[in-house]
Amino acid sequence: MEKIGFSSCCFPLSMSIEDILGFCLDHSFNAMELEINTANFNPASVKESTLAWIKQLSESGTISFGMHSPADINFSDPPLEIRLLSEKKVKDALRLGSKLGVNKVVVHPGRVVGDFTLERWRQAWEQNVAAIRRCAEFSRELGVSVSVENLCHEKNSVNPDIASFLSMCEEIGLSLIGICLDTNHAGLVDGLEKSVAVIDDYVDYIHFSSNKGVKSDHCEPDIGVIDFFAVADFFRKFTGLTIIELNELGEDSAGAVLRTRSYLDKLQHPGKT
Repeated sequence: MEKIGFSSCCFPLSMSIEDILGFCLDHSFNAMELEINTANFNPASVKESTLAWIKQLSESGTISFGMHSPADINFSDPPLEIRLLSEKKVKDALRLGSKLGVNKVVVHPGRVVGDFTLERWRQAWEQNVAAIRRCAEFSRELGVSVSVENLCHEKNSVNPDIASFLSMCEEIGLSLIGICLDTNHAGLVDGLEKSVAVIDDYVDYIHFSSNKGVKSDHCEPDIGVIDFFAVADFFRKFTGLTIIELNELGEDSAGAVLRTRSYLDKLQHPGKT
């Protein structure tokens, strides 16, 4: 793991993006994910001076930035206008990423709305493949890469397991996209070991966190149930962005991020105390 950072979502939405960037620099992280939202990283209201700062940090090589496109999208929503809006939101994120020198933009696949029937699932699959492919082709024109995240655990996901997720990515075109492995999500469906075995060769981005075995907790690894050391070799050889992604923890956010980085250090260097 050469690039270890954290997502801005680890911190309260009331914390300014400027302060989060300051934390990144103060604690010598060399990577960070900017999560687009309607609060502290709203593209419509972020200061131009802050955007210029991010671009400077990126171009200088001080921080390798990833970006998480808006989570409130669904490429498979029945109304065409919602599908088109979802695609627009992702493309807007790609444009912003290109402007800021972001390396990769993470995209969520969609889900079936209503009853999960075979017909609706096939239609949702096709809509996802087509929309993500268009976004990926658009991203190439901008010099940004798209990484599709495994959301197999979500109700009515178009990819209910890791095998179907890989099949969808193959149909989109693995020469066009990379895969974002969310370890917390993987731990809820198929398990981390099987997920890594299936998508290992295509992972170029990692969201790192654990869960307590029931839901998508995005908790610290030391308090979760996932055995990361079972796939330690995978993490040690990984050269993309490893992004700590924890649920907002209020005043303990900074401590949780730093403790998780220490865990990653131990994972990378066995026997280190």
